[in-house]
Amino acid sequence: MPIGIERDKVLGGLAKKRGHAHRYSFYRWAIGILFTVLIAALPIFEVIRFDLWRGHHMYLGEQLGLVEVAKGFAFPFLAVNILIVIASRFIGRYLCGFVCPYGAMARFREWFRFHGKTKQQRLFGHLTVFTVCALLSAITISYWVDWAVLREGSDLARGLTIGSVLGLTLFFYGTLHFLGQRFCREYCPSGVYFAVLGHTSFNGVEYAHPENCTECKACDKACPMDLHPKEMAGGQYREGMGFYGDAMSNFANCIRCGDCVVACEGMTSRFSEDTPLRLGWLKTEESRVFRNGARTDFQGLLDPKLKKRAQRDLAQTEADSERHLEEHSG
Repeated sequence: MPIGIERDKVLGGLAKKRGHAHRYSFYRWAIGILFTVLIAALPIFEVIRFDLWRGHHMYLGEQLGLVEVAKGFAFPFLAVNILIVIASRFIGRYLCGFVCPYGAMARFREWFRFHGKTKQQRLFGHLTVFTVCALLSAITISYWVDWAVLREGSDLARGLTIGSVLGLTLFFYGTLHFLGQRFCREYCPSGVYFAVLGHTSFNGVEYAHPENCTECKACDKACPMDLHPKEMAGGQYREGMGFYGDAMSNFANCIRCGDCVVACEGMTSRFSEDTPLRLGWLKTEESRVFRNGARTDFQGLLDPKLKKRAQRDLAQTEADSERHLEEHSG
């Protein structure tokens, strides 16, 4: 069954039972909105903008030549990339899981896909996603043109600007619609770059309490990167997909989104406060073993009767979600 459908059934079903957004969703949207506002503010307040229309390039509120603005931008850009290298090396791909606008939009679309109950609601979902795509595209274009072009520019200049925004919007929306999180899993060039940097890590998903694992495999179904979250350290590496090679470790492929932990908490919190999976600093040496296939002891130790009960609960959750999707797919 396609990963997206599995995710919808597990995460959507657990969300319905929970009755409110998970804390990771609040963190993700707070960070995403703050990041987007910050990025949008830079050209608006003329901190940095390359003006391809009339050559009024701005840096820190001052109009300079193209080369001068590029030089001024180079150092902070380099500094940010050095921070990304350090962060990816030691704590992993949290940028992908909690900051990336594309990842947030892919989740936004998943939410509408699951919760749209009528044709009108689903249409509203598509329009909302398209509008946000247009907003993000306009923010991107604002780094390369002064919006005064729409008021003062020639017909050609206005047409090129509007066409650029529309073309980028359609590309963004089309990628979301046809690929969704498959783009993150297989084709994102930034993701591959971060993965290469984060082959090993001191922070990530840890199989911290196997004694409470129900073996329900909800974590596997929820993972957008097609990993086995319990086997992050010492498990078999995922086969190569798209731009990702075979030799990339599980920690390299993991985007630190926490979806597996959300699923794990939803299935096991009734048995213990110490859920099997956790996201954070890897506390034990065993959790930092990076040899491919070094471990095979990933079986949960919970009482078999409780395991069966949890597995029945997950099956019921998935059945309820499937029925929900079928009812609202027409």
